[in-house]
Amino acid sequence: MWQAAKVQSDRVGALIIRPEFRRDSELSGQMNDASISVMFNISEGFLRRRDKETMQFLRYSYASNGELKSGYYAADGRKYLKPAETADLIELNESIAKMLRRWQSTLEVEGPRTKDRGQMKDRGRMKDRGRTKDRRRTKDQERTKDQERTKDQEPRPKDQE
Repeated sequence: MWQAAKVQSDRVGALIIRPEFRRDSELSGQMNDASISVMFNISEGFLRRRDKETMQFLRYSYASNGELKSGYYAADGRKYLKPAETADLIELNESIAKMLRRWQSTLEVEGPRTKDRGQMKDRGRMKDRGRTKDRRRTKDQERTKDQERTKDQEPRPKDQE
């Protein structure tokens, strides 16, 4: 997998020295950074001792690989690449994505990938803690005895009541 990512990075390196890519420094820089990131994050993920850490670097690599695929489509749309060349690059990119997903599927990471890790239980209908019937105040704003106003409001003139 790392070898395929290196081939992809080398191919991007060959692309970005072309005149059309040199004139489009933003696209070439983004593609170069993404291709290097794929390779580096695979390597760093491999060197980690815990599956959870390895998984995080594989996610970074997968995301950078997706970013690079978008760069191929952008370069194709701008006519910097020939259609056959675009197809080859995308095929290589997708094969790396599949390898990354297969590796991720072998890792043991505890719990589901949800924000609350499955710990939230159905609590039924929760009480509305925000507003009261009086929309001008929240429950934490207590009314004072004078003129039915909250502590943070100025007294209202009699004609506005």
